[in-house]
Amino acid sequence: MSRRGVDAATIQEITEQADIGFGTFYNYFLSKQDLAAKVLDCMLNDLAKRNDLATMPYKHTDPARVQVFSARMTIREAVNEPMWHWWIQRPDLLADRMRECHMPFGLRDIYLAIRAGAFHLQESDAESVWGQTVWLMVGGMRDIILGYERSGHERLIADLLMRVVGIPPAIALELTTAPLPNYPPPNIDFSYDITIDPALKKGSASQKFQ
Repeated sequence: MSRRGVDAATIQEITEQADIGFGTFYNYFLSKQDLAAKVLDCMLNDLAKRNDLATMPYKHTDPARVQVFSARMTIREAVNEPMWHWWIQRPDLLADRMRECHMPFGLRDIYLAIRAGAFHLQESDAESVWGQTVWLMVGGMRDIILGYERSGHERLIADLLMRVVGIPPAIALELTTAPLPNYPPPNIDFSYDITIDPALKKGSASQKFQ
């Protein structure tokens, strides 16, 4: 799926590479689409952790930069990874999974930015802002992948995200054109299960930061 995309990969090829019988596939997944949805969770979990590592130096000194860099790196990953091209055709699925998988990281960073005075928001609005941030990113990625916008459109998406939270235009421009930090390589944990993720099972992420 990663090399060829979801549509081009067949269940026969998947089971051969996994060294299992064709029928065994259906003991675990209802369909190839079901598998692709579960793989999406694993890749989103990996992406969130890589973004977190790459932006760690800025968490408490420049939290607005964390948001911009995470958004830009996520968009670049989506544009360059064939599997995302299938998911982007299903924006509701992608937005719902991204909102959930990245929530512990995204909400934490929004709260840090609010408390540092970088984002001009009420803390009570943080979850709503997080949800709108995800949809803006998914919509922007979809436009790039479907060819409605050039790949450099990522800067405009990040700029819009900054304007929404009250960052002045000059600062937004600097943040959205700054060199990105070194990005860790993928290290996907395919045993990840969003339904038992402890970060999502102990109540909403907002409760952890209040």
